[in-house]
Order: sequence, then structure tokens, then C-alpha cells
Amino acid sequence: MIEVIMPKLGLTMEEGTIIRWLKGEGEEVEKGEPLFEVQTDKVVMEVEAPLSGTLGKILIPEGETVPVVQVIAYILEPGEEAPEEWPIPVAIAEAASVKPVSEAKVLATPAAKRLARDKGIDLAQVRGSGEGGMVTREDLLRFLEEKPALAVTAPERIKASPRARRLAQEKGVDISQVRGTGPQGRITERDLLDFLAAQELLTPGPIQRVTAQRMTESFTSAPHFYLTIEAKATKLVELRERLLSPVEEKAGVRLTFTDILIVLVAKVLRDHPLANASWEEGRIRIWKEINIGLATAVEEGLIVPVIKRADEKGLAQIARERNELANKAAEGRLSLEELEAGTFTLTNLGMLGVDEFGAIINPPQSAILAVGRIAERPVVEEGEVVAQPTIRLTLSLDHRVWDGAQGARFLSDLKALIEESELTEIAS
Repeated sequence: MIEVIMPKLGLTMEEGTIIRWLKGEGEEVEKGEPLFEVQTDKVVMEVEAPLSGTLGKILIPEGETVPVVQVIAYILEPGEEAPEEWPIPVAIAEAASVKPVSEAKVLATPAAKRLARDKGIDLAQVRGSGEGGMVTREDLLRFLEEKPALAVTAPERIKASPRARRLAQEKGVDISQVRGTGPQGRITERDLLDFLAAQELLTPGPIQRVTAQRMTESFTSAPHFYLTIEAKATKLVELRERLLSPVEEKAGVRLTFTDILIVLVAKVLRDHPLANASWEEGRIRIWKEINIGLATAVEEGLIVPVIKRADEKGLAQIARERNELANKAAEGRLSLEELEAGTFTLTNLGMLGVDEFGAIINPPQSAILAVGRIAERPVVEEGEVVAQPTIRLTLSLDHRVWDGAQGARFLSDLKALIEESELTEIAS
């Protein structure tokens, strides 16, 4: 009998969700044949059978999420018979059998239980001196003298019917948020149903959960600061208009401002190595390759496909790769290779009408550039206020890697490329 485990399909993968079993229990499988589909934090992939045999037992049904290297099924080798009882992996057995200490039965006198309830104390934390280790009121008072900070006043008991409490528990509702209409403000089942009908609870998918986790970790561990600069975009607009037809003819896709900015950012990154770096356990790792991630919104959340060695590619090639990655992202066909090894990220909300915004750094990178829309804005030219197209760029920085002057120089160089260069060198 061979264990089928949840594979670790990437360096950052910690768990996977079974999307679909491609074989049923009792069906024959061939080594290398797709066995199931798994969704990671970044992509959906088929996983192949590790050997030939019969799929004997599926432990994890479709839709369930489990940690990597967790046993999820068993394959019987040719000629092997199914056991009377399938072994339960330790991780699953422990999860099913272990209960929190607070749920364990604690012997205590009625007076001790009342006092513990009033003070919000977990009786499992108190050593009992009574018969058989029973916790007495005196034990509670002694415990409170030694650790007064642990005592909290128990909240006023909420009046609710048993059926309302049961429904609240089933639906995961904090019953204190519900307004009761029964006698003396008692919460009824109807109150719970009305409360639920007035809202919509969404369960985030795997990509949303992981994005939330990674962004929280980034924002709470990396000291962010932000720098914004406004650049005149006249030449940028003219360049795109001039290159629309040549690039479309060469690459077969429509040129975007994002394509041009990727090329420009890659050029500036060559001269600013700290922008292409990561903070790792007290040291700064500077990456030699310039791999630019492009924040992309999909139905399941936010993902960041990566254009590798962007500084070595021309505009037409960048446009072609950007378009291909965007299409794959929309269809859920991105490979892990296309999502990994990013060293700097660009995110553009200009096409959605956003003027400027600050983005959260994509870990373990040290910076992300947020691009707003190109719009006509008042600009002073030779003492005159005139309307010109401008673009606002906000650089989010990890203060462990950058300081303000370094970030300002990066933005100034990027602004100079946008405003002053003829940009003919990127037209290839």
C-alpha cells in the first residue's frame, strides 16, 4: 500500500485544496497518470499518480484543504487486497481526537465554578487542593492574588432562546451582535434569521486566503514607507501612439502603457540594486536577475505572474509576454514557474480610473511601484499654468532595505526617463 500525499509544489506552498479527484475508489491508475487536481496559493495543477495500482481509499474529499505532505489517499499495489480498516494518518487522527484543555473535565466546587465564571478564569489553569485535585474557592482566590492580570469581568449573560443559540453556533454568528425582539430583549430564532438575511457571508478561496495572509505578514513585518512623484506624460502618450502599429504587427498584441513602464522600470532597476533586493534574516540579498512581477486581478483574487529578465527584452517581447501571462491568469493556466522568482512588482490601476495609491510590498521583495492613471492636470510651464497629461507613481519601500533618499533617486530617474528621453531605444 502506497500513501498519496499533498505535494509541496512551490517554495511558499503550505497547504493545498483538492479541486477534483480524476479517479474514483476502486479504479485502476497508471504511474504518471493524472490522479487529482490541487489548487495552491497561486495555481491549479494536476498531480500524477506515484505508481500503478488501484485507488483504494480517498481520505480527503473534493473541496477540502490540507497541509503539504499530508496523506490524502492510498493506492493498492497490483495483487494487494484492501485492508478491513484503512490506517488513519497521525496528523488526521490527532486533529480528530485532541481537544483544547479548556474543554477537558475539571473538578471544582460550585463556589469555585461561579467565581471562575464571574472572573473569566479557565479552571484548567488552577491547581486544585481539594480531594482528588478538586479546585476550591480558596484555590481561585489564591490564583487571582498571584495572577491578577488574568482576571476579567465576565460579560453580561445574553438572553437568547436555545434554538437561537444553536443556530448562531451553526452559522458562526456572534450572538451579541443580534438585536433581540423577544420579552426583555431576548433573542429569538427569528431574530437570528433576520440578522443572517440582512448580510452576505463570503468564504474566501485559497488564493484570497493566502493573499490575505501574505499581505498581513508583509505589512506587519516590513516597515513600509511611501514616496509619490508626478511625471509629465506627454512623450509617453506620443510614444505609445507612434508604436501601436509597429508593435502590434511584430508581437500580435496591442501595446499598453504598462508594457512601456515595465521596460522603463527594468532600465532604472539596473542602476538601483537595492530596489531589486530582499531582506532575509538580518541581511540584504541583491538579485542579479531583474524579474518584474505584474499584479493581476482574477476572479479568485490577486496573483502576480512574472516577466523574467525584463531588462534583456525589447518592448514587443514584453508586450507579447504580458498579454500571454494575462490570458493564462484569466483562464487559470499559469504554471508555478510563471509565478515564482519575482524581484520587483508593478501594479497599475490607472485603467480603472485611480489617480494614485499605495500598494503593499509583495514579500520577500523590498519594493512595489503603484501606477495611477494618465490624466490632464494643471502644470506650470514658463510661469504659465497649462493642462498637460501627467502620471503619478507611488513607490512602497521596505525601510530595512531602503532609505528615503535612495527611494527618491529611484523615482527621479524613472521620472527623467518618462519625461526627457525620446525613448527610441526601447522601441525594439
